[in-house]
Amino acid sequence: MATFAERMGKRAPRTIIQTDALDVETRTELWNVLVVLQDIFDRARERDYNGTVEAQVVDAIWTQEFKKPRDEMPTRAFVWQRVKTLVLEGEWFDALDLIEALVRYIGRYEDWTTADLQSAMRDAFNERFERYLLGYRFVGGEITPIATSAEAAAVDEAITAVTPIAGARHALERATELLADREYPDYPNSIKESISAVESVVTYLTGKGELGKGLGLLESAGIRIHPALKGAWLKMYGWASDDDGIRHGSIEAADADQALARYVLVTSSAFVSYLIEERSKAGELAAE
Repeated sequence: MATFAERMGKRAPRTIIQTDALDVETRTELWNVLVVLQDIFDRARERDYNGTVEAQVVDAIWTQEFKKPRDEMPTRAFVWQRVKTLVLEGEWFDALDLIEALVRYIGRYEDWTTADLQSAMRDAFNERFERYLLGYRFVGGEITPIATSAEAAAVDEAITAVTPIAGARHALERATELLADREYPDYPNSIKESISAVESVVTYLTGKGELGKGLGLLESAGIRIHPALKGAWLKMYGWASDDDGIRHGSIEAADADQALARYVLVTSSAFVSYLIEERSKAGELAAE
């Protein structure tokens, strides 16, 4: 939402998406989220809780992220100060790596005093990513090169929706990991995993192990989709699976770039969520 000054034309709104840098305002606001996290830990200690979660998170940051000997770890305050320095002054990718790790450790060491804290932290960072026009969002536990909250939500919702379908969930999570790898992204295999997620869901719904055949049997499973939508996915499957397709390794990495991998991940996620929702509706109608 534009501020008053932006609406009145007194201050130019942000228009440039940050993908290879973090400006000072953004870094400060990301650090402020971590200040709130420390306040949460402090209040927990004041209520006579033992602070175990914070201790484990700080220990993991010191040993796993800063690569320091455990027996040389100073005070928690010292470690948090080092976190602050890295977020405010370090390389942009190191700052995001550390934020990603912190959120991961909060989930790993969660107890009843920090229930839902990991989810709240992801939401808080995603809100800042959106406000300050970062080209990234948390999707699950990964900071992923997805530039809108709607796209991130589509992938997150799909991963949740396919929880009973282990193959589909693994494929979506793997597609996200391969896309999110900031050092060695693997866009071709991310695309393969995204398509595999759709294939797993269609197999689950129709019993056919090939996406092309399964799409034609969705109606017999109680799922009616528009012929144009079915045709579009048949073409998508053909593009991915024919002899010149990406699933056969014939599309070069240069052609499978970040934008294409992101598009296929988001589109596949939206489609599997749609299929599962339509199957649920069909089941409800059958039960009436």
